[in-house]
Amino acid sequence: MAGELLLATLRHVWVTLAPLRVEMALMGGLAVAAWKHLRNTRDVDLLIGLKSADEPDLVQRLAAAGLKPLRQPPTLVVGESRIMQLSYEPPESFMDIRVDLFFADSEYHQAALARRVPMVLPGIPEPVSILSCEDLIMFKLMAGRVIDRADCAYLLRFNRPSIDLAYLRQWAARLALEPELAKIWAEAFPGEAFPIG
Repeated sequence: MAGELLLATLRHVWVTLAPLRVEMALMGGLAVAAWKHLRNTRDVDLLIGLKSADEPDLVQRLAAAGLKPLRQPPTLVVGESRIMQLSYEPPESFMDIRVDLFFADSEYHQAALARRVPMVLPGIPEPVSILSCEDLIMFKLMAGRVIDRADCAYLLRFNRPSIDLAYLRQWAARLALEPELAKIWAEAFPGEAFPIG
């Protein structure tokens, strides 16, 4: 039931934002599930390529669609990242679903958006763009929570044949995450060093 509500919320947000012709990609727990690791999640996370100047139109469009900001002003700045946190109650659900929009402001975020992958998810007829497996791993390495580390290990294990290890290594080096990537690799594949070259 909760999974259906999350997917219904994702579809609602996706259809709401589509007229803005903004680049966007699913990330977070729903994206992890799309890359073969099922786990519980309670929110919808999207990476979107939207300039600061376009935020008022975004807020207005979201509000008209029943998505309410959790704070005023609606955008929270954490370090160099902008995040808009919203709440949405799907019709007749009597349950609030959290929606987090992460703005693609950095060079890496924009690179990740450019590599997004279209997928068809259950209950959503139109394809939804999802972060590539490599970029999902990078975002979770940056978040650094215990659950994110576990997700990274599972994503590596379940998707190893198709993962672009050179891309992972390149961005891990640029974002100073090489030690974290090596630790996650060791958790995923005990006794095996991260492939070089």
